[in-house]
Amino acid sequence: MSADKYNRLIMENKRDYLIFEDVSSDSSLNELFDACVASILEGKAQVSNTREEPEYPSYECFLVNGREILVDAPLEYYLFKLDNSGFVYEKARDFSDTMRKLCGLQWHVDRILSDWVDKNVCDPFLEQTIDNDGYDHYKLKPGKSIGQLQEDYLRFACYIGVCFVKFGGSEGQYTANNIFKMAKAIGSDLPLKLKKQGSGDLPLEIAQYKDSIVSCDANDVFATIKITLKEEKEEAYLLVLNFLCRLLAFGFPGSYTITFKSPEKNWLPIKGLQKKGVHQLFANAARWPALYGKIEDYARLAMKEFEWYNDFEAEHCAMPGSFAVFTLGLMDEKYQTLICDYLNICDEEHQSIQGEFVLAYIEKYGFTEKGLELYDLCEKNIQQLPKKLSVQHAKLN
Repeated sequence: MSADKYNRLIMENKRDYLIFEDVSSDSSLNELFDACVASILEGKAQVSNTREEPEYPSYECFLVNGREILVDAPLEYYLFKLDNSGFVYEKARDFSDTMRKLCGLQWHVDRILSDWVDKNVCDPFLEQTIDNDGYDHYKLKPGKSIGQLQEDYLRFACYIGVCFVKFGGSEGQYTANNIFKMAKAIGSDLPLKLKKQGSGDLPLEIAQYKDSIVSCDANDVFATIKITLKEEKEEAYLLVLNFLCRLLAFGFPGSYTITFKSPEKNWLPIKGLQKKGVHQLFANAARWPALYGKIEDYARLAMKEFEWYNDFEAEHCAMPGSFAVFTLGLMDEKYQTLICDYLNICDEEHQSIQGEFVLAYIEKYGFTEKGLELYDLCEKNIQQLPKKLSVQHAKLN
């Protein structure tokens, strides 16, 4: 449900539950909302659901003294009080982080946080324009300067951006980039520091690896992984794969970009795949069968529905792990279970490259029992199969 539809429903419904607008117009509810905030800070609050009523939807809520308070309301209330009593970055960050852990960065929490940025950073200080490609751009309003905006506000805005990168999926990264653009337009150097240093949450031994042949560097704020190899060696690719697996296991953002440079450029024999770094990485690594187990480890860690390699767009969209799965699938039929798991979670509305992979698989191995299984799975999870694959299948009947 969109935030606008949600807002309209809760305002129009006859309801017993409470929302932020109730306490903002009735100060007698302050005590109840304060009790809810205290319960959250003390770790005692639990998410429940509003009582079901005929023809009215149920929402997630907190129960306080017999009253239901929708889960987004305490965060909006807490930030509102901070704005009016002296904003402190650490308090805003800690409470928001507690809410995220309790409720997830869903539309309850992310809507409040993105609205806070608009209200306190964008609307008062910036003019917004949209270019022909649909991207937002920002510039300071006449008479405004960075000195007029409290540093804690900028720090909290950038914290929100980091949250969207880490926990908001591919769509969250779009929101985060806009927040960083806002901070930069105002004159803050925080986005530049985050770009160079990351959030600081990744231990150095997880975020970086470097020796005489291999260089790996990850930034969790901008969800980028930079890898450079000076020589083509099995040991070098093993180091890279180990680095990627440690990174993802630690909790790196699910959508990211891998830039990869090495002396050789190999590509998988699959029609239509873009020739980008992550593709080159796994096509190169395919030369060493001893690496296949580690490639599968990476694929298992990387595969997540609705997450993407961020440098692939439109018809080339690719779920993380795609090129690892394609590599193994074309090397050996024994990776059938991995391929089936991959095809089951592909986002059919946005991704279609799995069809070209299945076509390449069938052309190599034929319509065996395994090939037919992959065909059936792909057909169920793609908008349109490659014409050549459909024709070949039709000849069987």
